[in-house]
Amino acid sequence: MKVSADVLSERIKSYYPEIAKHNLSMRVADDVAKKAWAVEISKGEHTLKTYVEYADAQGCLDGKECVHLSTQIGQFVRNYCQGSCPP
Repeated sequence: MKVSADVLSERIKSYYPEIAKHNLSMRVADDVAKKAWAVEISKGEHTLKTYVEYADAQGCLDGKECVHLSTQIGQFVRNYCQGSCPP
């Protein structure tokens, strides 16, 4: 599957339904200078901006491990939910 901002965004949302449940904003954009996808998630004054290297994003879409997504994005979602998310 070819990586695009829309496809990567949908994959992230499928891993973290809390993003929609808690009405978090998310933006995914190609950052050519960093050779990575920039993922920004925010709610109010809280924002996480992280980068997913092209190879990691492709691996994630191909069904391989999504380590970066599960650590960076998952931690932000858990911190934002502060116990209100289902286990």
